Amino acid sequence: MREMTVWEAKGSFSQVIAAAERGETIIITKNGTPVARITPHAADRASDPEWRSAFAALERSLRSKPATGYRVGTITEDDKYGDGE
Repeated sequence: MREMTVWEAKGSFSQVIAAAERGETIIITKNGTPVARITPHAADRASDPEWRSAFAALERSLRSKPATGYRVGTITEDDKYGDGE
């Protein structure tokens, strides 16, 4: 992982993007404080550990909520449009 100042990144943005394409992560700093992270984009979101972690947290959250709503079963054409009478 490499650190660059905003000024350095601005001056060599195409090189920053090329580094990300090669799989490198770049931290952008302003006055010594990290403000942004440029990382390679995963071709498949499921292979991205950050995305998998967020997705797992969402699944846990949804499973912890009580089921709500009324289950009516299969809706037929007659239910949608009437029986034609």
